[in-house]
Amino acid sequence: MRTSAKHRLAWVACALLSCTAHASSWPSPPLPSGTRTNEVAQHIVFNGLDMRAQTFVSPRSQDELIDFYRKAWDKEVVVNRMGPAEVIGHRDGDYYITVQVSSSGSGSKGNIGIVDVASAPKHFVPGKGLPAPAGSRVFNDIAYPDDSVPARTVAMRNSLSPTQNGAYFRERLLADGWKVSDAGNCGGNDCVMRYERGDSKLTLLVMREGASQSQVLINVLQP
Repeated sequence: MRTSAKHRLAWVACALLSCTAHASSWPSPPLPSGTRTNEVAQHIVFNGLDMRAQTFVSPRSQDELIDFYRKAWDKEVVVNRMGPAEVIGHRDGDYYITVQVSSSGSGSKGNIGIVDVASAPKHFVPGKGLPAPAGSRVFNDIAYPDDSVPARTVAMRNSLSPTQNGAYFRERLLADGWKVSDAGNCGGNDCVMRYERGDSKLTLLVMREGASQSQVLINVLQP
């Protein structure tokens, strides 16, 4: 059973630790006994890289899981702390596997990401095809091309306020054939607007980050 879209971003940070490697088919990471997995998506394109992702829950503790993977992968692992979570990285041929694990009650929970680093395009441009204010830095472009409704989420940061971002995107999206379906609300700290173009839907979310920066999330659904 697939997890809902709201769980998808939880594993994204794992992929940021990927590195180059060499092999020919998708690996299957080992799982400790009693561990249950749930598929996020069989095919994700994360910043141009093909990726698969799962969530899991386990009766094993965080420390036990780290020890399990150290032994399973013959100590060929990199372990990094990310807040309360530990991220275990392992190279397997052309693929890089990350296991993000956090404590949960007497056991643990987390995410497994497998990235095909050999699929990396030479000239990937994150955010291509979508407007972006001058000076914006697009840091994530995540697509789910094989979902029943193909989706794409683009994230960027810039120095505009939520209101300024809202006005910018409204002008550019209307010029590109989108129509406002829900004007939402744009205030000092956030802005939410929804657009439609044919059967496609676009949601714009802008959130203030500190005194001089905003984060912009654009989610596009294209049946």
